[in-house]
Amino acid sequence: MNLVDPIILTAYVLCIIYFLYLIVDAFNDEFTIKLDADFLKQQLEEQGLQNLLAVSVKFDSRYEFDKLKQLSVSISNKASHEKVDDKPYGISVYVDWDYCAFTDLDGRSRRVTRLMPGTTVDLFQNQVSSTIAPSTTLKEAITAEDLLQRKGDRKADKLDAASPLNLEVEITKPLIDPGALKKNDKFMKRYTDLEFFLGLAFRIVGPNHSIGGDRVYILCKFVMHKLHWTAGLPWNPK
Repeated sequence: MNLVDPIILTAYVLCIIYFLYLIVDAFNDEFTIKLDADFLKQQLEEQGLQNLLAVSVKFDSRYEFDKLKQLSVSISNKASHEKVDDKPYGISVYVDWDYCAFTDLDGRSRRVTRLMPGTTVDLFQNQVSSTIAPSTTLKEAITAEDLLQRKGDRKADKLDAASPLNLEVEITKPLIDPGALKKNDKFMKRYTDLEFFLGLAFRIVGPNHSIGGDRVYILCKFVMHKLHWTAGLPWNPK
């Protein structure tokens, strides 16, 4: 073995280690997210709404850092149309979207926007409240207003200037900034979970309530858990 061989071997090993690091880093960007059911239950019980409201959110089994762009929220009005035992009855629930807000990882408040297919309306105008009649469930997709952009404003892959699709609104960024996740060393090393919140504003209208409805606020806590990098390998199902 001549003097050059150890240098070549060392360089070869370092290259292998570097490429292995790149492979691990490429797969090290997935997390799970869930609604904190106990926290939500406490919120409802504190305001005496546990027999009236039920809130749930549908999630995929796991997400890459840049793939969570909206939430699918279901809100049920458990009241009945007629009085039965001690069950709430004749109560309608209104969701006032303009009074709802996301709170991101930095505690910044963000306006909630209800998503509708083909939306072309001005994002700054007031949003219509959603009504949930007794014994019905409302299902909506929501996101933060600052993630939305008109298709005609895209810098890349622009549409024809005359296309009506230019006015349609689309989500252009993830709900949680991937850069903020990667900068959080404890989260990346799976030492801690991260939390963000959704504040929902409701008006309760019915017997024993004011004519315009009594407004209540419910805070939903979402917990993000970083997965081990091996979860991102191709043979692990989504």
